[in-house]
Amino acid sequence: MKNDISTVSKIIKIIGESKLTEISIEKEEFKLFIKKSNSVLTEPVIEEEIIEEKATEEIQLDNEENIVSESVGRFYYIDKDGEPMMSPGMEVTKGQKIGYIEAIGIKTNIKSEVDGKIKEILIENGEVVEYGKILVTITV
Repeated sequence: MKNDISTVSKIIKIIGESKLTEISIEKEEFKLFIKKSNSVLTEPVIEEEIIEEKATEEIQLDNEENIVSESVGRFYYIDKDGEPMMSPGMEVTKGQKIGYIEAIGIKTNIKSEVDGKIKEILIENGEVVEYGKILVTITV
């Protein structure tokens, strides 16, 4: 496993320094997909450990905006000093950092997409999230 992590780190570095925008690698029980946009997204998957979770449908009101995960990893909204980047009832502005997702040591910032007030944080600090999972609801 350590060898796989070292290899993934090297691949991420190469992708970051090249003009490639995505790469997909499959080897025995290991799959890796990396797509470069504003940040590097990685999704290592070991076939035997996949647990499929049925997404519950969320009703979204017109005056609410859901912030969803754009990658797989652990979602944090409390920084290393113990200070929350957001809390229910807190006013946020468009582009304001409200948390981050960390996967294999890479942090991807999560920013508010609208001006508004945090209505509900749907994920516990440090909880593992999947792509497309609703993290936060903001009242516009």
